[in-house]
Amino acid sequence: MNVALFPALLAAFVIGSAFAKSVTAREVTFVSPCECQGQKSGSRWPVKTDPSPVPLDKSTIQSVTPSQICEWKGPAPNEPLTAETDTRIAAEQKWYNLTGRLVGVKVEADGDITLVLKDAEGKKAGSVGAEIPVGSIWCELRQTVFGWTTQSFPFSFKESQKLEIREPHIITVTGQAFFDVQHASPDHSNRRTKSKKYAVWEIHPVMALHVDQ
Repeated sequence: MNVALFPALLAAFVIGSAFAKSVTAREVTFVSPCECQGQKSGSRWPVKTDPSPVPLDKSTIQSVTPSQICEWKGPAPNEPLTAETDTRIAAEQKWYNLTGRLVGVKVEADGDITLVLKDAEGKKAGSVGAEIPVGSIWCELRQTVFGWTTQSFPFSFKESQKLEIREPHIITVTGQAFFDVQHASPDHSNRRTKSKKYAVWEIHPVMALHVDQ
């Protein structure tokens, strides 16, 4: 290597590293339950923010529990599904009423609220996520969920943050199935690569919510 070039290359590396760090360390601010600043769009964003309303024909909506979703198989490995797929695959076009006990609430860097549900009776293992995006369509749902927590506004975080909930309600969320391929293994197993107790299948976005208990 040309010795004269070394200082310049070193400076470029330091600047590049600092820039990368500043990008990855960017904070997201929740100004209110319905307003965020600095959030970033996630993978498959058009699907995650699909505004399709709950079907009027309730017979088309299947009732399920978290443990039942955990038993689902993932899409076939050859299914054309990637983090860039911006349409729903056939299995994601079905509607569900997912009933379970709320055991966790988390906010994400893309502005979503993640509800973590387990079976209401707690006899079977497995957790399933149900996500509520930012947007006027979901404002009332977000206000309801934040009302179950001790969180005050505004607040900022990086990547994600767990919220403290006052009471683990039993709730039913309604929405379409979503296979979060970003957290799946190459064989499309229905278990997250980092959190094996969590299903890759989830309800996203939540379009209706009911407190059962």
